[in-house]
Order: sequence, then structure tokens, then C-alpha cells
Amino acid sequence: MRKIVFLSIILLGLQGPPGYCPEVFSQQLNDVTSEHLLLRIPKEIDLLGRQIITDLERFYRFLEGALDAKLPEKIILLVDRDLKASRANYREISILIGMDQPVFSSPKTLLLNECKRELARLGLFQHSRGTSQPDYEFMYEGMIEILVREFDHRSRSLDSAWVIAQFLDAMGGLGLEFQRQWADFSGGRRSMRNAAPGITLLLTFREMEGRQSPIKFFQTIRRANLSRSLKDAFKKPAPELETAWRNKVREFGAPEEITVSADDAPRLGEIAIAPDALKAGDTLELGLQFQDNDGDLLADGVFVRDERTGKIFQAQADSDPASVYILGKIPIEADCAPGEYGYQVTAIDESGNLRRWRGAYTVTGGQ
Repeated sequence: MRKIVFLSIILLGLQGPPGYCPEVFSQQLNDVTSEHLLLRIPKEIDLLGRQIITDLERFYRFLEGALDAKLPEKIILLVDRDLKASRANYREISILIGMDQPVFSSPKTLLLNECKRELARLGLFQHSRGTSQPDYEFMYEGMIEILVREFDHRSRSLDSAWVIAQFLDAMGGLGLEFQRQWADFSGGRRSMRNAAPGITLLLTFREMEGRQSPIKFFQTIRRANLSRSLKDAFKKPAPELETAWRNKVREFGAPEEITVSADDAPRLGEIAIAPDALKAGDTLELGLQFQDNDGDLLADGVFVRDERTGKIFQAQADSDPASVYILGKIPIEADCAPGEYGYQVTAIDESGNLRRWRGAYTVTGGQ
């Protein structure tokens, strides 16, 4: 058995990121096992592995039922403290877990979440035979979030995906042509914001065709492009399905707030407004300082709505690494009349908590 495990790890390294080689792996590893999982984890954090292994085994069994698939008898998960992204290897039935990620202040929460996400990805690969193209990435991300949140009894958090999809639609960024260009749409980041189109599209399919209908999609992508896969799975042309999806997004009644965990929901503290004397033709900059107990609020999840124009703007992380602010910007047209106007800030964390705040800005005159 030890020889088999060693071979699997070496093969995983060959498929891993450039420069990654387990043969010179500097972290001492301990094994934590369950019936179907082998978690190889740095010695100094192996207690975390022991705390989560039972939950991971339950998730393994949940996946077999939810996906109607037989998963591999033994799956290896290799944990690396210094890796920035996790990945599943279909051919080697192995998973590489990266722990150097700016999400969740609790290492245990990060480890558990990443393991479940990549187990779900590996489970979906059983249907698609490992097919992983940029066209399909947003669908994988959406289905993974659905599976993990339903296992955790956090289906309510999926409502936040509809709100994000509404914002993307209002910004002109929701549609198959946008989401299939995964690198451009997501910037290569996995987040609730970037999973929201896939979540809402798959939930639309569920409502139209039944609970197991999304699984049909992953069974078809092994042999076709996105448009053909959609038609094969749902017997309707992709434009018709896309129209039904976008209509469903637009009809969603967005709540004022969504609470998954009240203690961990983001709270807005200081708002720094610049410039001090705002004139027509300027850009209003809101420096938003949030308090976030579990550290899972990303700039991706913050949106600003200008009540004057109705336009939505995606917030951005400050370019200064030392900054505590997330930046929201509202351009003021050169012909904007002087007066006081309102704005709304919406923050959606990775857990699905949603909060809104309102404020005002004053335009004093032209440039």
C-alpha cells in the first residue's frame, strides 16, 4: 500500500504547477485516513485533518448519491501550505489542496471548504471523464457550490448568487459568451461572484427539467462544445436556454439582506469619501472599510449602485497591499446638475451573507 501511495503522489507532482515536485517536498507529512480518503497533511497542522476527516467521508457518500455516480474507492488529498490554488487530477484520482489563499481567517474552515470543493470537482469529472475546458469552467464552479452548500444545509446562501447575477446582468456581463471566456470573466479567481452565473443557470435547469437535470449536462460535455452540450442535455437550443436563464435572473425578488451566519456577516465601518469637493466630471471614490469576523469578504463581492443613474459598479481591492479599504467608484458626468444624490453599497461574502447600506454624496458644480 505504501508503494501505491508514493507512486500516486509522484504522478500528482508531474501534473502539478510548474516547479512543484513532491520528491523535494519540504513539508513533513502525516497521514489521516477514512474508508475512502487519504489526507496527507503537513505534520504541524495534522490535527485539523483529524478534525475534518469524518465530515469529508460523509461528504464523499453524499456526492455518490447527489451525482448518481460511483466514486473511486480511495482518493488521495495532498495538502500544501504554500500553494495558492487547489486542483483535482482525474487521471490520478488525486487532489492537491493549496492553503495559501486570502479566504477565511480559520485554517480549519479553509481546509474543509477546499477539500469539499475539489472532491465535488473530482465527482463531476466522473461524468465528464475529466473534461475541463474554459467554456465549462463556470458550470463546474456553479455545480460545486450547489453541492457543497446543499450538503452543509446552506441552500439559503444560494439566493445571494441570484443577486450577484442581477448585478452582472445590469453591468452587461451576464450571458454564455461572457462566462465561457473564463479567464477574462473571472481573472482566474474562484469566488462566489464568479460562480454565481453557473449556480443560477444550473438552478434554472433544475426548475425546468427536474432536480437531476444538471448532471445530464456534465455527462454530455465529454464530447461537445458548450452550445452542443446544452442542446444534447436539455433538447433545446442554447439561445433559448440562455433567454430562460436571464429572464429567471431578472425576475428574482432580491431581499434586503440574507443571513447565513449573523456573527460572520460583514459590517460596514468607516467610509472615506474623495474628493472632498465633488464636481461634475469627477469620479467619486468610496473607501469602504468592512469588519468581517471570518475573513471571507472579497472585493469581488462588493457592488455600488448609483441611485442617480441606476448604474451598478463592481468594487475593487485597493492597489496598496497595506490598505484596509475596498474601493467603490462612481463616475460623475460632466453635465450632472449640482445637488445631493444617493448610493447603495451591497456586500456579499463567500458564505452567502448579504448586507446593504445607503449613503449620499453632493455634487457642488462643474469643473
